[in-house]
Amino acid sequence: MTSIIETNQLILMILSVGLFISTLEYIKKIQIFSPTGLLSWNVMQLRWEKKDHNSFFSPMFKLFNEKGLAIIFGLRCLIILGLLFYPLETTYGWILVGLLGCSLLASSMITFYGSDGSDQMNMLIIITLFLCHSPLVEGTRLATLGLWFIGLQTCLSYTVAGIAKLVSKEWRASTAIKDVFSTKTYGSRWAAVLLKKYPGINVFLCWNVMIMETLFPLCLILPFNYALIFIIWGFIFHLLTAIIMGLNSFFWSFMAAYPALFYINHQIQHLF
Repeated sequence: MTSIIETNQLILMILSVGLFISTLEYIKKIQIFSPTGLLSWNVMQLRWEKKDHNSFFSPMFKLFNEKGLAIIFGLRCLIILGLLFYPLETTYGWILVGLLGCSLLASSMITFYGSDGSDQMNMLIIITLFLCHSPLVEGTRLATLGLWFIGLQTCLSYTVAGIAKLVSKEWRASTAIKDVFSTKTYGSRWAAVLLKKYPGINVFLCWNVMIMETLFPLCLILPFNYALIFIIWGFIFHLLTAIIMGLNSFFWSFMAAYPALFYINHQIQHLF
């Protein structure tokens, strides 16, 4: 069984890969933060009340332009690279994780319209790792609780998504995936054509997603050989979602939580 330290370090490394890729994507399209860009602070700041502009964080708002955000994203890349040399259990590694979380919080103030569940998962994992690995706290009990929290939160995310799909008429009618693949933003022409030609595939995919998401928490308590079915399903599900829909951020954020699922399953199996 992998140790707590190794499990948390693996979570951090997988998460870091995803964050590094997404940060490079932001750097490549940094012009969207210009005064005439899609995520211009001139528009994004309307979400915050006027009193917030005079708060303790108001000086930070001046960074929300092309140059300021380029600095934030550049520093984030350096922080992630620094984590290659300073493991989570070291003081410097713990500080770098905290700085990584701060950079995510700062950029989220202007990128909130483009955020999704993967951003929430990234932030949840970063905060959990930071709080549960303080050099001021000795022992591994808190780190173990952190792993359980990440694992249970991941299962909750799947189950809630599965139940939401089960109550949806479009999903129960087995048209949801075909309809999504037919859109311009998240669609794929070849996938949409395939599903229209073979409707049985669409029925299988819709019910496969609904059932597996709803029952996903079973991966924590089933014998490992059976639990592995859910793990492999999740890997394939997120990989295909990244390839077909372009949602690569979901792949890395949820794969980062999977080591926690392995750890919890082994702990439960050890009890019995």
